[in-house]
Amino acid sequence: MKRNWRHWAALLALPLLAPLAAQPVAAQTEQPASGYAALLALYDEFRALTVPEMVRGVPDYTPAAMQRQAERLAGLQQRLRAIDDSAWPISERVDYMVVLAEMRGLEFQHRVMQPWKRDPAFYSTTNLGFGPKMHGAFGIPALPLKGDALTRFKASLDAVPAALRQARINLTDPRGDLARLAIVQKQVEINVFAELAARAAQVQPDLVQPAKRAQAAAAEFKAWLESIEAGLPAHGGVGKENYAWYLKNVLLLPYTPEEVETIGEREYQRQVAFLKIEEHRNRAIPMPEPVKTRAEFDTKRKAEDEHLLKQLREGQWVTIPDYVQHDPEEGPYVFPFERDPSKPGLFDPPLNLHFFFQAEFRDGLPLRAHNLPGHMFDGLQAARDTRPIRGKPRLFFVNGLRNEGWAFYLEEMILQAGMLEDRPKTREIDYILGAKRAARVVPEIRMQANEWTWKQANESLIARTPKWMKPGDAVAQFDIELYLRQPGYGIGYYMGKVELEKLLAEVAMQQGEAFDIKAFHDRFRAAGSIPISLIRWEMTGRDDEVRTMR
Repeated sequence: MKRNWRHWAALLALPLLAPLAAQPVAAQTEQPASGYAALLALYDEFRALTVPEMVRGVPDYTPAAMQRQAERLAGLQQRLRAIDDSAWPISERVDYMVVLAEMRGLEFQHRVMQPWKRDPAFYSTTNLGFGPKMHGAFGIPALPLKGDALTRFKASLDAVPAALRQARINLTDPRGDLARLAIVQKQVEINVFAELAARAAQVQPDLVQPAKRAQAAAAEFKAWLESIEAGLPAHGGVGKENYAWYLKNVLLLPYTPEEVETIGEREYQRQVAFLKIEEHRNRAIPMPEPVKTRAEFDTKRKAEDEHLLKQLREGQWVTIPDYVQHDPEEGPYVFPFERDPSKPGLFDPPLNLHFFFQAEFRDGLPLRAHNLPGHMFDGLQAARDTRPIRGKPRLFFVNGLRNEGWAFYLEEMILQAGMLEDRPKTREIDYILGAKRAARVVPEIRMQANEWTWKQANESLIARTPKWMKPGDAVAQFDIELYLRQPGYGIGYYMGKVELEKLLAEVAMQQGEAFDIKAFHDRFRAAGSIPISLIRWEMTGRDDEVRTMR
């Protein structure tokens, strides 16, 4: 009920009706919702539509099912266009644009991306952290399980063979790069299912055969991909024109791909130049050595988190609620490739640290800024957002630039705010991270334009990252896969930060000496997890960008 309070408020705000007895009989029948209430009702229908039909526990991505979904989407889009929001308050018109962007996101899935036809990695039956995946992908729980949890998990395992059989039929236009990524992904799943079967044999025998059947199905799917991948079209991008459409109409980004590339290259040059200045300044100071044990890591992270939150609160930079605090259970972030049970543990000697661990195991403050008052704060705040549209999790990466932009902005903000003045080598780490994020921009654009393969994009990111990244690095592997399979992700960090900085400057010049950065940050966050162009409309009253995106 809490999530529908705006729906009822909108209905109560409509003009009062005359007494029923004085109205014609036809007028006494139930009327369709209108105004903002119609938008809320339509949005509920749309959200239900995005969940695929289930057939015997398997999501249905067959051509017939996808055709039905596309046709229903077209009808919902037509109804959305019929809603006149021109006289609504800006906040409600922003909600309209959020709904419009998400509907276009599903349209883009059907018209262009078609992962059920083109992307073998889409058929990830497990949720190990890889990119976009089929509905119903499941995590691997600790055993033993009891009651309903056991029943549900066994059903998920039993559905794996049927899901992968359907996948082979649906994949009528697979792409080489996407198939090769799926082969790597499936090998991880094979190993995960094998380990699950071995554990189940010790504590939960009922799961042994379902796990082995899932393992065999994953192995068969991998073998099929290996038999066809050499003859597939190499590139997996969406193409230049489609990519430009997506940036404007789904992400609501007021820049063309060419402008994004120019901005990204300029930012890359700036980060590298400032890194070299900082390195010269600190040339007599050694870089801290990475921690080597989980206990050292946990102690260091706790101190970094508490120091960071104290600095943000006492410095009056942004309101940090009490619910944002160090989480001792969070632990190191593990990439999907590292969930492979055939690989050594993170702290097993000799340490083989990927790029982000090279940074965080030395001084994690920049990455903690990204993740604690960045992503974790976003998640905790979103869980408390009861607004009927903005309070729902965004679909189709519509909020991607907002979320990654805010998190990345915090990395540089703590440097510019003087929070790293007594940590000279941490300032270098901050610039190394910034250069790496800028180095992602060109690879995404080139892959989506079908000018570079995944291998070329991966090589570019490794070559242009100033420090700590070598061929085979888990971060580079994960990043380039994600930027190919989810357009907008690679550019999102920098372009989100650029959009946020642009908004800050605009609001500061509007308000003059009355500008207060804490109030700005709080207003920005209060708008919710929506595109920054829409937050700009609310905060400045200017709709010049949004008008071009209708």
